[in-house]
Amino acid sequence: MEKRRQNPTERHTLLITLLKARGYCSVSEMSQILEVSPMTIRRDLHLLSEKQNIQMTHGGALFSDFKQIEHSFDTRIGEHFPEKVAIGKRAAEFVEEGDVIGIDSGSTMVEVARNLPDVPLTIVTHSLAAANIVAQKKSYQLLMLGGMLCHESRFFSGPQVITALQNLYINKLFLATAGLLIPDGLTSSSLPDAETKRALINASRQVILCMDSSKIGRAFLAHFASLHTVHTLITDEQITTMDRDALERHNVQVITTPLLTSRDTNISDIYAHER
Repeated sequence: MEKRRQNPTERHTLLITLLKARGYCSVSEMSQILEVSPMTIRRDLHLLSEKQNIQMTHGGALFSDFKQIEHSFDTRIGEHFPEKVAIGKRAAEFVEEGDVIGIDSGSTMVEVARNLPDVPLTIVTHSLAAANIVAQKKSYQLLMLGGMLCHESRFFSGPQVITALQNLYINKLFLATAGLLIPDGLTSSSLPDAETKRALINASRQVILCMDSSKIGRAFLAHFASLHTVHTLITDEQITTMDRDALERHNVQVITTPLLTSRDTNISDIYAHER
């Protein structure tokens, strides 16, 4: 039952403003915020999608002008840096001696690689950035997935990577994503990157998604995984209760980690590792 009356023009303006600000919003959230029924929201979205840059998804909608291009690797590595440090340290706690570890590409994966325990491990990655860090420890066996190098994002992609993964078994995969929509799943801004992520997931027994909470509600060009493929999400404490509950209803274990009060490295140290 609607709690208050709004004329359609006012409601449409509020919806567009909300979607522009968030990029993505679920029907249930829009219904609560505007205090109208979900049926009214769906009807409004259908009308707006014909005239505005609104794209409907299962259970929600996104603003089509929401940027579909990620920043460069050098820029992204400094974004939400304290969160990435904390996530990387928490992710490393999942690793046990003798594990075969898969490390995805991405700036958060740098922190995962940097915090791995110094025990015998086999590490599989297509990330040049992660490989540069892993190669510094003799206790690791590094299997580098070679292909065509994407200089902007510092990872290898192509049929060589996909073929190699078809013959490998990874027991723990640390996965990155550019965006996560609930309940739609995970997306990337790069088609080759999405293809590699699918192959990594298919080769892995346990998938551990490592991402800061700012990526929830973001959608990019290439969908590469549904939520049911993710076993665990490691994120920061800024994730909303609504998003956490929704993910747990999809059988995703959500682990939050507080920001660290001190760090043994800074961004300059990471850049030194990467070059």
